[in-house]
Amino acid sequence: MIRKHLTVRTPQGLHMRAAAKIRRISQQQRCRVHLQNERGEQAASESLVEMLSLGAVSGTPLQVTVTGDNAGDALAMIEEVFENGAGI
Repeated sequence: MIRKHLTVRTPQGLHMRAAAKIRRISQQQRCRVHLQNERGEQAASESLVEMLSLGAVSGTPLQVTVTGDNAGDALAMIEEVFENGAGI
């Protein structure tokens, strides 16, 4: 299990395309990914609705927890999504 605090850097925040990319990464890397905001609200990467309900606008810090054999690779890919917003 790897935990890391990441900050949403894209102007659009954690939007639908970025959430879908995180879900796809977790599926491809066969990892479980959970996001948690400062209010303690949690979201599993399997649920786009849960991730969007975190209300993560630009500048929002989230704790990301990744479990699985490829957790390191998955986390690196998720960091890229937080920085670049899935190509938007």
